Amino acid sequence: MKPVLLFHLFISSFLYTAYSQESRNDSLSVQLFTEGYVSSVPNHPTNKARPAFFYNYTKANNAGINLAFAKIHYTSGRFRTNLGLMAGDYAKANLAKEEKWARYIYEASAGYKVSTEYNAWIDAGVLPSHIGFESVAGKDNWTATRSIVADNSPYYETGIRFSAQPNERWYLAMFTLTGWQTISVPTNQLGTHWGMQIMYSPSSKWTFNSSSYIGQIYSARNLTRIYSNLFSTWTINEQTAVTVGWDVGLQESFSIGGGTNIWNSLIGAVRYRLKPGKWNIAARYERMLDKKNLLFSLPVYNYYEFNVNHASVNLDWQPFKNLLLRAEANYLQSPYPLFYKGDGLVTKQFSAFVIASFNLQFSKKGTGAN
Repeated sequence: MKPVLLFHLFISSFLYTAYSQESRNDSLSVQLFTEGYVSSVPNHPTNKARPAFFYNYTKANNAGINLAFAKIHYTSGRFRTNLGLMAGDYAKANLAKEEKWARYIYEASAGYKVSTEYNAWIDAGVLPSHIGFESVAGKDNWTATRSIVADNSPYYETGIRFSAQPNERWYLAMFTLTGWQTISVPTNQLGTHWGMQIMYSPSSKWTFNSSSYIGQIYSARNLTRIYSNLFSTWTINEQTAVTVGWDVGLQESFSIGGGTNIWNSLIGAVRYRLKPGKWNIAARYERMLDKKNLLFSLPVYNYYEFNVNHASVNLDWQPFKNLLLRAEANYLQSPYPLFYKGDGLVTKQFSAFVIASFNLQFSKKGTGAN
């Protein structure tokens, strides 16, 4: 999808919604978000970077802006549009393989409501990923930093989404995509990559989610990838909530006739509101296993299987509505020496983070043309 196509998609949709005869309740919202951090890694890696399988908060013993974005959302009648542009360490790391023009796109989509009764929409463009319970915007997550499985599954996707929310209990979506977390690939890949999401909330205390993907990963030979993301969230009471998840991926072996390789991750997180609206505490544990290094094709990992335990605990303070301050202690461990200490490799790494995020959002509602 070329930049001119994205530009025309947004502008034409915006103009159409602005002058649509159907529109009666227009709304425009603008969001500005900035997230800065300081990290401390006692191992003092010579490259001054966190392990290469992380795409957020990538600097070690340094300060940086992880993510800064500006986003516009406009709705008029049956139409809606989103446009967001971004910068920061996340964009540099996670979108490094995209074309240069695409590395600034946070979101760019246009949608049409096909059914009011079932709240059904068709949206096209660069969309948030349907996989996982973590967002790239830290303010939306219980934990201060991202999990390994979140950073190594899509945060965004390009294609067409058909979604429906017939009631408060169900959310259903189908996707035809251009690939596994891609923007700057030919749109003729639509129809060769598919996704699905089913979310069920039987009550205000429980949410169950199943998200899946099937498509091809392009290398010297196209390899079929199938991915499943399952998670459940239990809100025990106003103060305490728990999430557990299991991700599993299957991918055709690169060697002809080599069968199928697999990787998987188990994750659990708990959040406790010490003082709702002011103080929160959260803890996380995950185990990521990728014996064939399908996701981590880096020189240091080629000698060992990727087998990592990851734990963290964070304390959050929100002194004002628009400001969130977070401190996190983070621990990585593996039976293999996968983490840099100076120029050498060791089996453990401890990190500490202080993160500050500022979020400003305002909206305006009006009456469109009759």
